[in-house]
Amino acid sequence: MIVIVFIILGLILVILQATVLMLNPLWVASPDLYYILVAYLAYRFDLLRAVLIILPLGWMLDTVSGVILGTYPFICFGAFFLLRFMSIKMPVRESLYQIPLIGVSYLVVCRIVFVVLDFLNPGTLVPWSWPGMFVRALLVVFLAIPLFRFFEFVNQRLLHSFSSFKIMRVRSGNRYR
Repeated sequence: MIVIVFIILGLILVILQATVLMLNPLWVASPDLYYILVAYLAYRFDLLRAVLIILPLGWMLDTVSGVILGTYPFICFGAFFLLRFMSIKMPVRESLYQIPLIGVSYLVVCRIVFVVLDFLNPGTLVPWSWPGMFVRALLVVFLAIPLFRFFEFVNQRLLHSFSSFKIMRVRSGNRYR
């Protein structure tokens, strides 16, 4: 059930990102909401459930706004494994590094994807702009805070609604106990 709910949340984020929040494909202030969901999955979910959520999300992004097929699944899985690896190796508390690490990993993954796409299809991409990418990374970082809280709320509600022992508890015959 958790996987299905987070796939639906991911699809809503893709629709929001591709229609409402992207006024122009070259607009610097268009947030990458899917990246925040991928980061949340990297921090909170196990590998199997996260892959089951990321795969349809990447396919949907590729269908809606992909130029070269497989770009968005590569971005999603690259970001997932980069964040997963970096978060395992951190010696500090998780609340101190999670949000800033999203911005750093966003810049790294976007730069790698840009270099690969420029190599595969030279001259078709918009030239790389560090100030524009810093604006997008900051936008992702600022939007990560409320979205992480929302995802955590949804995850906790789903976990508590299915593992509640009040539903499965067998009542004894003694009503005074």
